Amino acid sequence: MRAVLIIVAAAVVVGMTIYALLDIARTEKRHIVALPKALWFMIALIFPVLGPVLWLVFGFRRYRPGRRTAAAGQGQPSGGAPDDDEAYLKFLDHQAERRKRDEERRRREEDHDDTDPDVS
Repeated sequence: MRAVLIIVAAAVVVGMTIYALLDIARTEKRHIVALPKALWFMIALIFPVLGPVLWLVFGFRRYRPGRRTAAAGQGQPSGGAPDDDEAYLKFLDHQAERRKRDEERRRREEDHDDTDPDVS
């Protein structure tokens, strides 16, 4: 039983370390807080339990729902519902109008083909 606990604990430590290293590598520099990316990487490698925990707690800026970010003002999604986005609603209206016009055009073509005397 003791061996199983040791194996499980080792797997958790290895998993946390790998997760932290991948997360550090994928996180953009502008989102990293307190220390440079290379130093976070070294801390996570040297201190396999403490390093990943420190990274997850202090290492990067997290998105907080309800708070507008600078990216939200630059045309990127703000995390809100699609029906709150005016541009998306306009797109849906335009798409519905286009479908309606296409359907009307198709009906006119079908009616024209049915009433055409040259068709045998």
